[in-house]
Amino acid sequence: MPAHASTAPSRRAFLTGRVARPAPEFRPPWTDEARVQAYCTSCNACVESCPENIIGFDSRNRPRISFRGGECTFCAACAEACPEPVFDLEQPAAWPVTVEITGSCLNAAGIACQLCTDICDPRALRMDLSVRPVGAIQVDTGACTGCGACLATCPNHAIAIRDPRQQRTPA
Repeated sequence: MPAHASTAPSRRAFLTGRVARPAPEFRPPWTDEARVQAYCTSCNACVESCPENIIGFDSRNRPRISFRGGECTFCAACAEACPEPVFDLEQPAAWPVTVEITGSCLNAAGIACQLCTDICDPRALRMDLSVRPVGAIQVDTGACTGCGACLATCPNHAIAIRDPRQQRTPA
């Protein structure tokens, strides 16, 4: 393949939402970086117990979530399987994430797409048709659970999910 060849997804991959994308780095639900560092023994119990197969290991052999292949259903199998106090099911939310639609959204380019709104169970994403020419995706941050279904579906990688606990302040 020439060095200048396009890395754009095939039409089929684009339409089905099955395109390669970089894996976001998030810890599993009901935990955070401090708890993982303090208690995780890398036993693999959380990885093996996840029915969605979205938990893997990072380069330091610590559990991380990758939304490339699917979404978190918040079944808590990872927390229940863990023999250490890594997970805290008493937390009011599985994780405090925010979802943003980036400028690479197809709607911003005038191409109608609403795959993310179709897959979003809590209906945190909706199409605002008052924005011309084809509408714009709006995020209801209060309704968003951070399940990642929209990330797994977006053909243009236009959805960013962020954990405010991991954001750095500018120097």
